[in-house]
Amino acid sequence: MTAFLILTSLTVSIDSFVCGFSLSMSNGKKLPVILGIALTVFLMCLITNYSAGFFSAFLNEKSTSLGGILLIMIGVVNLLKKDKDTTIKNNKVLAQSVVIGFAVGLDGALANLSLAIMGINMFYVPMTIAITHALMISLGVLLSRTNIAKRFGKIRFLPPLILIVLGLYKITGLLF
Repeated sequence: MTAFLILTSLTVSIDSFVCGFSLSMSNGKKLPVILGIALTVFLMCLITNYSAGFFSAFLNEKSTSLGGILLIMIGVVNLLKKDKDTTIKNNKVLAQSVVIGFAVGLDGALANLSLAIMGINMFYVPMTIAITHALMISLGVLLSRTNIAKRFGKIRFLPPLILIVLGLYKITGLLF
């Protein structure tokens, strides 16, 4: 069961890797990004974990498409703001991280919901999913520090474009 939980948490946190990479390319504040996303994912998973019966009627795999819409909106806003202002304030970074945490955490919350419905509703499930998201975000941040990523990071529209592409990918759940 532990291997199943770890594989599930890795599967639902791949998009956090991409978001961590994109966000760390667009601004220098790494810790608020990691903490904001990880804490948001943890709280979402904790809520779905302990209210599985109620949420099971409303949430399904198509609900993760909402996360795609949020990522596209954040990407577009960042794209438009890059023209006006190249620095993002600390409170805006944290607020943006919480919104992105919600967007990437929807699939983690749904996976947590599935596990809770299966009878695996211990506290360690949301913790495992949140830690995996934090690790994947950290890997994305580390990748953004490489020389190749730094060269691409000079292209101002690339980080928001990455979020938009990830959002479009997540929206494909609505279509299929």
